[in-house]
Amino acid sequence: MINSKKFFLVFFSVFFLFNHTTQSNVLEKTRFIVMGHLYPILNNETAFKNLVAKVNSYNPDYLFILGDSEIQNKKIYNDYLKLFRNTKIYFSPGNHELAKSKEKYFENVGYFDLLLITKKAKFILINSSDDVNEIKIKLKNYLSEEFHAGPTILLTHHRIWDDTIISELPFQHDKSYYFDEIFPIIKDKINYIFSGNSKRQYFKDMSNSPYYGKQNINNIFWMDKIGNINAYSIGMGDAEPKANFTIVDIFEKNLMITGDYSSVNNFEILSRNLIEPNPVNFNKSDYEKKYFFIKKK
Repeated sequence: MINSKKFFLVFFSVFFLFNHTTQSNVLEKTRFIVMGHLYPILNNETAFKNLVAKVNSYNPDYLFILGDSEIQNKKIYNDYLKLFRNTKIYFSPGNHELAKSKEKYFENVGYFDLLLITKKAKFILINSSDDVNEIKIKLKNYLSEEFHAGPTILLTHHRIWDDTIISELPFQHDKSYYFDEIFPIIKDKINYIFSGNSKRQYFKDMSNSPYYGKQNINNIFWMDKIGNINAYSIGMGDAEPKANFTIVDIFEKNLMITGDYSSVNNFEILSRNLIEPNPVNFNKSDYEKKYFFIKKK
Protein backbone atom coordinates (compact mmCIF):
# COMPACT_ATOMS: atom_id res chain seq x y z
CA MET A 1 0.00 0.00 0.00
CA ILE A 2 1.30 3.45 -0.91
CA ASN A 3 2.04 5.64 2.06
CA SER A 4 -0.54 8.46 2.14
CA LYS A 5 2.08 11.11 2.83
CA LYS A 6 4.25 9.94 -0.06
CA PHE A 7 1.21 9.85 -2.34
CA PHE A 8 0.29 13.38 -1.33
CA LEU A 9 3.83 14.62 -1.96
CA VAL A 10 3.99 12.95 -5.37
CA PHE A 11 0.55 14.28 -6.32
CA PHE A 12 1.39 17.79 -5.15
CA SER A 13 4.72 17.76 -7.01
CA VAL A 14 3.10 16.63 -10.28
CA PHE A 15 0.28 19.17 -9.87
CA PHE A 16 2.75 21.98 -9.13
CA LEU A 17 4.96 21.05 -12.09
CA PHE A 18 2.00 20.84 -14.49
CA ASN A 19 0.48 24.08 -13.21
CA HIS A 20 3.82 25.89 -13.31
CA THR A 21 4.52 24.64 -16.85
CA THR A 22 1.04 25.66 -18.01
CA GLN A 23 1.38 29.13 -16.50
CA SER A 24 4.87 29.50 -18.02
CA ASN A 25 3.53 28.63 -21.46
CA VAL A 26 0.78 31.22 -21.09
CA LEU A 27 3.25 33.84 -19.91
CA GLU A 28 5.58 33.11 -22.82
CA LYS A 29 2.85 33.77 -25.39
CA THR A 30 3.40 36.71 -27.75
CA ARG A 31 0.37 38.45 -29.24
CA PHE A 32 0.17 40.74 -32.24
CA ILE A 33 -2.74 42.28 -34.12
CA VAL A 34 -2.81 42.96 -37.86
CA MET A 35 -5.21 45.19 -39.76
CA GLY A 36 -5.31 47.32 -42.89
CA HIS A 37 -7.38 49.57 -45.14
CA LEU A 38 -8.53 51.73 -42.25
CA TYR A 39 -9.14 54.93 -44.20
CA PRO A 40 -12.94 54.41 -44.65
CA ILE A 41 -13.43 54.52 -40.86
CA LEU A 42 -11.17 57.45 -39.96
CA ASN A 43 -13.77 60.20 -40.56
CA ASN A 44 -16.33 58.47 -38.35
CA GLU A 45 -15.16 59.41 -34.86
CA THR A 46 -17.48 57.05 -33.02
CA ALA A 47 -16.69 54.07 -35.24
CA PHE A 48 -12.94 54.68 -35.02
CA LYS A 49 -13.02 55.02 -31.23
CA ASN A 50 -14.96 51.76 -31.01
CA LEU A 51 -12.30 50.06 -33.10
CA VAL A 52 -9.48 51.49 -30.97
CA ALA A 53 -11.16 50.37 -27.74
CA LYS A 54 -11.73 46.86 -29.07
CA VAL A 55 -8.14 46.48 -30.26
CA ASN A 56 -6.74 47.83 -26.97
CA SER A 57 -8.85 45.32 -25.02
CA TYR A 58 -6.68 42.52 -26.44
CA ASN A 59 -3.44 44.03 -25.09
CA PRO A 60 -1.25 43.11 -28.07
CA ASP A 61 2.52 43.20 -27.79
CA TYR A 62 2.71 44.45 -31.38
CA LEU A 63 0.28 46.13 -33.77
CA PHE A 64 0.85 46.05 -37.54
CA ILE A 65 -1.11 48.48 -39.73
CA LEU A 66 -0.68 47.32 -43.31
CA GLY A 67 -1.41 50.27 -45.55
CA ASP A 68 -4.25 52.36 -47.03
CA SER A 69 -4.73 53.90 -43.60
CA GLU A 70 -3.71 57.55 -44.17
CA ILE A 71 -0.33 56.89 -42.60
CA GLN A 72 1.16 59.76 -44.61
CA ASN A 73 -1.12 62.16 -42.68
CA LYS A 74 0.84 63.44 -39.66
CA LYS A 75 -2.22 63.93 -37.44
CA ILE A 76 -3.62 60.48 -38.16
CA TYR A 77 -0.21 58.87 -37.74
CA ASN A 78 0.14 60.57 -34.33
CA ASP A 79 -3.39 59.45 -33.42
CA TYR A 80 -2.37 55.84 -34.05
CA LEU A 81 0.61 56.22 -31.73
CA LYS A 82 -1.46 57.97 -29.07
CA LEU A 83 -4.71 55.98 -29.15
CA PHE A 84 -3.42 52.43 -29.54
CA ARG A 85 -1.90 52.08 -26.10
CA ASN A 86 0.67 49.78 -24.48
CA THR A 87 1.83 48.25 -27.75
CA LYS A 88 4.60 48.71 -30.28
CA ILE A 89 3.20 49.85 -33.65
CA TYR A 90 4.69 49.14 -37.06
CA PHE A 91 3.51 50.14 -40.52
CA SER A 92 3.63 48.97 -44.10
CA PRO A 93 2.72 51.38 -46.94
CA GLY A 94 -0.31 50.92 -49.14
CA ASN A 95 -0.89 52.31 -52.60
CA HIS A 96 -2.92 55.17 -51.09
CA GLU A 97 -0.09 56.51 -48.94
CA LEU A 98 2.47 56.15 -51.72
CA ALA A 99 0.23 57.90 -54.27
CA LYS A 100 -0.54 60.80 -51.93
CA SER A 101 2.96 61.38 -50.58
CA LYS A 102 5.81 58.91 -50.30
CA GLU A 103 7.87 61.67 -48.71
CA LYS A 104 5.40 62.38 -45.89
CA TYR A 105 4.92 58.68 -45.26
CA PHE A 106 8.66 58.22 -44.85
CA GLU A 107 8.89 61.37 -42.71
CA ASN A 108 6.32 59.89 -40.32
CA VAL A 109 7.33 56.24 -40.27
CA GLY A 110 11.03 56.36 -41.12
CA TYR A 111 11.08 53.24 -43.32
CA PHE A 112 9.28 51.54 -46.22
CA ASP A 113 10.67 48.08 -45.43
CA LEU A 114 11.70 46.70 -42.06
CA LEU A 115 13.25 43.65 -40.45
CA LEU A 116 12.05 43.11 -36.87
CA ILE A 117 13.54 40.21 -34.91
CA THR A 118 12.02 39.41 -31.52
CA LYS A 119 12.52 36.53 -29.10
CA LYS A 120 9.49 34.70 -30.50
CA ALA A 121 9.29 35.65 -34.18
CA LYS A 122 11.00 37.23 -37.15
CA PHE A 123 8.83 39.87 -38.83
CA ILE A 124 9.57 41.22 -42.32
CA LEU A 125 7.62 44.24 -43.56
CA ILE A 126 7.88 44.77 -47.32
CA ASN A 127 6.66 47.62 -49.54
CA SER A 128 4.64 45.45 -51.93
CA SER A 129 4.12 48.37 -54.37
CA ASP A 130 7.85 48.51 -55.08
CA ASP A 131 9.65 47.23 -58.17
CA VAL A 132 10.04 43.46 -57.95
CA ASN A 133 13.83 43.63 -58.29
CA GLU A 134 14.04 45.87 -55.23
CA ILE A 135 11.72 43.53 -53.32
CA LYS A 136 13.88 40.53 -54.22
CA ILE A 137 17.04 42.29 -53.00
CA LYS A 138 15.43 43.13 -49.65
CA LEU A 139 13.99 39.66 -49.16
CA LYS A 140 17.33 38.00 -49.88
CA ASN A 141 19.01 40.31 -47.39
CA TYR A 142 16.40 39.84 -44.65
CA LEU A 143 16.37 36.06 -45.11
CA SER A 144 20.13 35.61 -45.38
CA GLU A 145 20.45 34.53 -41.73
CA GLU A 146 18.50 31.56 -40.42
CA PHE A 147 15.99 32.11 -37.60
CA HIS A 148 15.02 29.16 -35.41
CA ALA A 149 13.41 30.70 -32.32
CA GLY A 150 9.94 30.94 -33.88
CA PRO A 151 8.05 31.58 -37.13
CA THR A 152 9.18 33.96 -39.87
CA ILE A 153 6.29 36.22 -40.85
CA LEU A 154 6.03 38.43 -43.94
CA LEU A 155 3.71 41.45 -43.74
CA THR A 156 2.64 43.40 -46.83
CA HIS A 157 -0.16 45.54 -48.20
CA HIS A 158 -1.01 43.52 -51.31
CA ARG A 159 -1.89 39.85 -51.65
CA ILE A 160 1.52 39.22 -53.20
CA TRP A 161 0.74 35.52 -53.70
CA ASP A 162 -2.37 36.30 -55.79
CA ASP A 163 -1.76 36.80 -59.53
CA THR A 164 -5.38 37.57 -60.49
CA ILE A 165 -5.01 41.36 -60.21
CA ILE A 166 -1.80 42.95 -61.48
CA SER A 167 -0.85 46.53 -62.35
CA GLU A 168 1.25 47.46 -65.39
CA LEU A 169 3.96 49.27 -63.40
CA PRO A 170 5.20 49.60 -59.80
CA PHE A 171 3.49 52.09 -57.47
CA GLN A 172 0.07 51.73 -59.06
CA HIS A 173 -3.07 50.27 -57.49
CA ASP A 174 -1.91 46.66 -57.29
CA LYS A 175 1.36 44.75 -57.32
CA SER A 176 3.19 44.67 -60.66
CA TYR A 177 4.80 41.20 -60.65
CA TYR A 178 4.01 37.52 -60.52
CA PHE A 179 4.42 35.49 -57.37
CA ASP A 180 6.78 33.05 -59.09
CA GLU A 181 9.34 35.87 -59.21
CA ILE A 182 9.44 35.95 -55.40
CA PHE A 183 8.47 32.45 -54.34
CA PRO A 184 11.89 30.79 -54.85
CA ILE A 185 13.40 33.30 -52.40
CA ILE A 186 10.85 32.81 -49.63
CA LYS A 187 10.08 29.13 -50.13
CA ASP A 188 11.02 27.14 -47.01
CA LYS A 189 12.02 30.39 -45.25
CA ILE A 190 8.70 32.21 -44.77
CA ASN A 191 6.01 30.50 -42.69
CA TYR A 192 3.21 33.06 -42.85
CA ILE A 193 2.15 36.06 -44.97
CA PHE A 194 -0.37 38.72 -43.88
CA SER A 195 -1.85 41.16 -46.40
CA GLY A 196 -3.71 44.33 -45.36
CA ASN A 197 -5.37 45.36 -48.63
CA SER A 198 -9.13 45.79 -48.96
CA LYS A 199 -11.35 42.75 -49.40
CA ARG A 200 -13.62 44.74 -51.72
CA GLN A 201 -12.00 43.36 -54.87
CA TYR A 202 -13.17 39.93 -53.74
CA PHE A 203 -16.09 40.52 -51.37
CA LYS A 204 -18.60 43.36 -51.42
CA ASP A 205 -19.32 45.48 -48.38
CA MET A 206 -22.65 47.25 -47.95
CA SER A 207 -22.64 49.93 -50.64
CA ASN A 208 -25.07 51.67 -52.97
CA SER A 209 -22.87 51.34 -56.04
CA PRO A 210 -22.40 48.01 -57.84
CA TYR A 211 -18.95 46.53 -57.38
CA TYR A 212 -17.13 43.40 -58.42
CA GLY A 213 -17.60 40.55 -55.96
CA LYS A 214 -20.23 39.17 -53.64
CA GLN A 215 -21.30 40.46 -50.25
CA ASN A 216 -19.71 38.95 -47.19
CA ILE A 217 -20.08 41.49 -44.40
CA ASN A 218 -19.03 38.91 -41.79
CA ASN A 219 -15.61 38.28 -43.33
CA ILE A 220 -12.69 39.01 -40.99
CA PHE A 221 -9.86 37.16 -42.71
CA TRP A 222 -9.41 34.33 -45.16
CA MET A 223 -6.50 32.00 -45.80
CA ASP A 224 -4.67 30.70 -48.86
CA LYS A 225 -2.07 27.93 -48.81
CA ILE A 226 0.96 27.92 -51.12
CA GLY A 227 3.43 25.14 -50.44
CA ASN A 228 4.06 25.34 -46.70
CA ILE A 229 3.13 29.03 -46.49
CA ASN A 230 -0.15 30.11 -44.90
CA ALA A 231 -1.23 33.42 -46.47
CA TYR A 232 -3.92 35.54 -44.80
CA SER A 233 -5.93 38.45 -46.19
CA ILE A 234 -6.97 40.69 -43.31
CA GLY A 235 -8.04 44.07 -44.82
CA MET A 236 -11.34 45.49 -43.61
CA GLY A 237 -12.90 46.87 -46.79
CA ASP A 238 -15.39 49.69 -46.09
CA ALA A 239 -15.39 48.98 -42.32
CA GLU A 240 -19.20 48.99 -42.39
CA PRO A 241 -21.06 47.38 -40.80
CA LYS A 242 -18.00 45.69 -39.29
CA ALA A 243 -14.48 47.05 -38.80
CA ASN A 244 -12.44 43.87 -38.57
CA PHE A 245 -8.99 43.00 -37.31
CA THR A 246 -7.01 39.80 -36.80
CA ILE A 247 -5.49 38.62 -33.51
CA VAL A 248 -2.46 36.32 -33.61
CA ASP A 249 -0.95 34.49 -30.64
CA ILE A 250 2.48 32.90 -31.03
CA PHE A 251 3.07 29.66 -29.13
CA GLU A 252 6.60 28.46 -29.86
CA LYS A 253 6.62 28.12 -33.69
CA ASN A 254 2.87 27.95 -34.16
CA LEU A 255 0.28 30.70 -34.58
CA MET A 256 -3.23 30.69 -33.16
CA ILE A 257 -5.21 33.07 -35.37
CA THR A 258 -8.59 34.52 -34.44
CA GLY A 259 -10.52 37.64 -35.40
CA ASP A 260 -12.86 40.25 -34.04
CA TYR A 261 -14.60 43.44 -35.08
CA SER A 262 -16.18 46.64 -33.83
CA SER A 263 -19.44 48.08 -35.10
CA VAL A 264 -21.82 51.02 -34.65
CA ASN A 265 -24.76 49.10 -36.11
CA ASN A 266 -27.42 47.57 -33.90
CA PHE A 267 -27.93 44.30 -35.77
CA GLU A 268 -26.03 41.04 -35.36
CA ILE A 269 -27.07 39.47 -38.65
CA LEU A 270 -27.98 41.15 -41.93
CA SER A 271 -31.64 42.14 -41.90
CA ARG A 272 -33.77 40.90 -44.82
CA ASN A 273 -34.72 44.44 -45.79
CA LEU A 274 -31.03 45.10 -46.54
CA ILE A 275 -30.80 42.17 -48.97
CA GLU A 276 -31.63 42.88 -52.62
CA PRO A 277 -30.52 41.59 -56.02
CA ASN A 278 -27.65 43.31 -57.79
CA PRO A 279 -28.54 43.80 -61.49
CA VAL A 280 -24.93 44.57 -62.45
CA ASN A 281 -22.20 41.96 -62.08
CA PHE A 282 -19.35 44.15 -63.31
CA ASN A 283 -19.00 47.88 -62.94
CA LYS A 284 -17.64 49.63 -66.05
CA SER A 285 -14.60 50.78 -64.10
CA ASP A 286 -13.71 47.16 -63.36
CA TYR A 287 -12.87 46.59 -67.01
CA GLU A 288 -10.17 49.25 -66.76
CA LYS A 289 -8.29 47.04 -64.29
CA LYS A 290 -6.29 44.03 -65.28
CA TYR A 291 -8.15 40.97 -64.04
CA PHE A 292 -6.69 37.55 -64.75
CA PHE A 293 -8.67 34.33 -64.65
CA ILE A 294 -7.37 30.79 -64.35
CA LYS A 295 -7.60 28.68 -67.53
CA LYS A 296 -9.37 25.43 -66.77
CA LYS A 297 -7.86 23.63 -69.81
